[in-house]
Amino acid sequence: MSQARAESLLKSITGHIVQQCAVRGHAVSEPLAAFMVTAVVLDPRNGFSADRTLTKEDVQKLQELCLDKLWEECSPSLDTIKMQLYFEMNYASRREFFEVIHQAEESKLSPLCREITDSRGKTRGELDALYRKIVTYILLRSAMGSPTDANTVEEATAVLQSIFPQTELGAFMGLLKRDQEQQLDELTMIVTGIRLFNEASKRGEEEDESHFSICQSEGGVWVWWLPGERYLSDLCQV
Repeated sequence: MSQARAESLLKSITGHIVQQCAVRGHAVSEPLAAFMVTAVVLDPRNGFSADRTLTKEDVQKLQELCLDKLWEECSPSLDTIKMQLYFEMNYASRREFFEVIHQAEESKLSPLCREITDSRGKTRGELDALYRKIVTYILLRSAMGSPTDANTVEEATAVLQSIFPQTELGAFMGLLKRDQEQQLDELTMIVTGIRLFNEASKRGEEEDESHFSICQSEGGVWVWWLPGERYLSDLCQV
């Protein structure tokens, strides 16, 4: 069956189901009816095959099965289908959600990105300003800290210098615009990854220190508390 024929048949079956439900006093939307048709056809227990053209008997059987399911009272399966359909129609996928955020960030950062890629600084002051703009771009793009916070800027600058020293600005300015943009994205990911690693390492050290304490019991035995472990030492009696 051609795709056009299949779509036409699906629309006809869906319309019939919606109409029959309305006659019985059940308000059923076309998306719900179409969803139910698909679910019934794909259920192997119903004996339908996607490779075989539906006969009139198949269509009648399909409509009856769909109507029976849509008319069920207190049906958990029907409620589940309704909830699934609701979420599919009203909530964007995670990929779409992040794509919207990404596009918003691109729009917000495009002026700064253009300033960086259009820069042709030659003097020390101009190169310093360009490098600071790259640091600002990385901070804004990664959303890890504010470019107005001195400590954050200092940390990000130190990380950037370890992988992209200021002496490489000349080579950067000689790249094509698209290559500059790609390198900015790569630098953002690398700098962000290093900062996240450093933050996690620092946090782990702080947790170890917070879990480590030495206390003296009534019997004069020292107790060391470490994460998940307890050590008693009779050698440290006082």
